[in-house]
Amino acid sequence: MKISIITATYNCAHLIEECLSSVAEQTVIDKIEHIIIDGGSTDKTLSTICKYPHVAKVFSAPDRGIYHAFNRGVELASGDIIYFLGADDSLYEARVIETILDAFGHEDIDYAVTKVRCFDEESGEVWFANTEISNRANTCHQGFFCKSSLFNKIGPFSECFKLYADSFFMKTAIARYQGTYIDAISANFRQGGASSSSASRLLLKREADAVAQLLGETTSSKEVQLDKNVIDLKLLLEKVLNQEKLLASYAGMKVGVFGTRQLSILIANALRQNGALVSCFLQSTRDSINEIMDVPVKSIEEARDLALSMVINGVEGEHELDISEVLRDKLEGTKVISWRDM
Repeated sequence: MKISIITATYNCAHLIEECLSSVAEQTVIDKIEHIIIDGGSTDKTLSTICKYPHVAKVFSAPDRGIYHAFNRGVELASGDIIYFLGADDSLYEARVIETILDAFGHEDIDYAVTKVRCFDEESGEVWFANTEISNRANTCHQGFFCKSSLFNKIGPFSECFKLYADSFFMKTAIARYQGTYIDAISANFRQGGASSSSASRLLLKREADAVAQLLGETTSSKEVQLDKNVIDLKLLLEKVLNQEKLLASYAGMKVGVFGTRQLSILIANALRQNGALVSCFLQSTRDSINEIMDVPVKSIEEARDLALSMVINGVEGEHELDISEVLRDKLEGTKVISWRDM
């Protein structure tokens, strides 16, 4: 079993050596694939990285933000386990990865959560995050390890978010898949990253509140004030938060949602909150998932017998139009629309 450690960088020459050294010192370095995704640094970041022969892959090019960089890393990764370590963070001690691989080797799990030592250099304050597995609070990604296959099940990090995509991914994993808690410290997390400023904390809260509303975790949509630039999924979010009368037109309809990833789940919750009967999630072919949110997962063939009023295609990306055409062809007589046309 091998682990891919993905580190996103941009002009981090003054901080990255501690990160690189902490990985190089691991007892199972032969089982580690360290991938650096650089955003086109103009300082000495790349020359610093070159001093560490354990680094397996380096990709340097401008990106659209941290989650674009993370997704690039996942695409390049060949490890069984995926882990994201910040350029200004470090592994806590030399046996961290050995402990993680041992846990995945002995348990049938999709993810593992560990403690993280957080610190603020300016104030000297030290505290610990991830003291349990919980969706009540955001999980610190420096203490989250998952099988690479989880990205096939959930999908990549959504670039719709500026700061909350990793939390959204982890909340989905914790809610739907099997994990374990390891009572050990995996990393040192330096306070002061992208989500630490006052403005960033406000943005993070807005993203979290919007997702909580769509996932049915809060009942007061009126309290959520969504910045239109926060999420590219605003086409859906705006309808839920600001134009509820539009979704009310689906009340009483028997609806199927194609897809089982994050966007499809958001669509289903939005519909249910407005009185629609979400009869099933649809897949091209059935896999091992039988239900999501107490809603059955069906193949397109199985859906022919359900007398659905409508199917909403919850897939975004290059295959979106092709999938809609397949649905119309195989579910003749059933109205098929894109989530964008809701």
